Amino acid sequence: MNILPFRGYRYNVNQIGKLDDLISPPYDQFKEGLDDLLIARHPNNMAHLIVNKETAADSETSNRYTRSKALLDHWLQSQVFLQDAEPSLYPYFQSYDVEGRSRTRKGFIALGEVTDYSEKIVLPHERTLSKPKQDRLNLMRATLADTGLVFMLYSDPSGEVERLLDEVTASPAAMEALDLNAESNRLWRVTDGSWIAQIQKSLGPKSVIIADGHHRYEVARLFSQEAAARSNEDPRWKLYGYKLMSFVRLESAGITIFPIHRLLHSLKEFEAVNFLKRMSEYFVMEEYPIAGSDKFNTLDFLMQASGKQQQSGANAFVLYLPALQKFVLTKLRPEASGKLAWPNDKSATWRKLDVSILQVVLLGRLLGLGEQQLTDQTNLEYVSHYADAVRLADAKQYQCAVLMNATPIAQVQAVVEAGDILPQKSTHFHPKLMEGLVFARHVEG
Repeated sequence: MNILPFRGYRYNVNQIGKLDDLISPPYDQFKEGLDDLLIARHPNNMAHLIVNKETAADSETSNRYTRSKALLDHWLQSQVFLQDAEPSLYPYFQSYDVEGRSRTRKGFIALGEVTDYSEKIVLPHERTLSKPKQDRLNLMRATLADTGLVFMLYSDPSGEVERLLDEVTASPAAMEALDLNAESNRLWRVTDGSWIAQIQKSLGPKSVIIADGHHRYEVARLFSQEAAARSNEDPRWKLYGYKLMSFVRLESAGITIFPIHRLLHSLKEFEAVNFLKRMSEYFVMEEYPIAGSDKFNTLDFLMQASGKQQQSGANAFVLYLPALQKFVLTKLRPEASGKLAWPNDKSATWRKLDVSILQVVLLGRLLGLGEQQLTDQTNLEYVSHYADAVRLADAKQYQCAVLMNATPIAQVQAVVEAGDILPQKSTHFHPKLMEGLVFARHVEG
């Protein structure tokens, strides 16, 4: 992976003040009014730029994208942002708590070369949808600003790169902010040419895995082709052949993956008792009727039990059936795998994933949901926390909640290196990379 230092744009802290009110999660997290919350938080919050509001009067020449461009131009003219004088790399650390334990995910921000997936330098782990890509491409064309980070994983068993990062992060960070979850985001700036060269040398022979930001990467691929055609006008257009990326060590103890739970609804002829009976051919099941106020205590116990089953090598998840007011702890029968019609293009590694078992057996074989229905989310919703999934299943009278274990990072690596793509919504890397600490803009609009 070829990487470059760059002259980043950063908030002018002498003018702006508290960064907590200015940074933003990426656009794909703007659900349930989060964009409104961020926009109201500060007039210079990044959300104003990355998801400008549509209006009824929008046209081809005046729309959310042209407003974002005008806003960015105004911010730059007003010195809301200042551009660093020298090309730099930017160590980026995020500190957070998981189950009472503190973790720090150590990475660095650089420009990473945009290459086709066929070159096997950048390896995707999930498929993307076309609509979000078009939206982000329109914004990039208008603003020429590369604001959204692609989260890349590189393998470095010896920890050489993290040792280099530790050398330059002993001093206080140049930028520091708490996100909406009160999790720490710290950014340093390094201009030392010999240090940068060591990082470039370490990353040079490596391939990387996209952990998060597939849409952003694929938009960068599309825009790089458009920019290449303009490189004769100004050689700076060639820099759009690189994308703003944050690189994190695959083996880092600071990596956390959360599961993504499924809510099933609008299934024709779904009957809970019959569904369980059909499941018993493939799964060993333990049923737990809900008694009074013990619902969420029982849920916590079952999620721990399911996690232990996964750790022992079994494929396991928990079902919640609101119509029966019952939880079901499920484990794939050892002999069941041989009965299944697996996709021909999937490796043995892919077939071992919990999410693959869910997709092929429960959603496909038992409920008849095909690839297109899963892509269109005709009968599915996704939820980040298992307790929220159960509450929503009750509130909206959904037919079933499927409560998953997290996909281990080793399985993500194994599947991707086998040339496969994980089923959609297999991973939720936590925390999200924030926008607003630094961005790139190589050509003025």
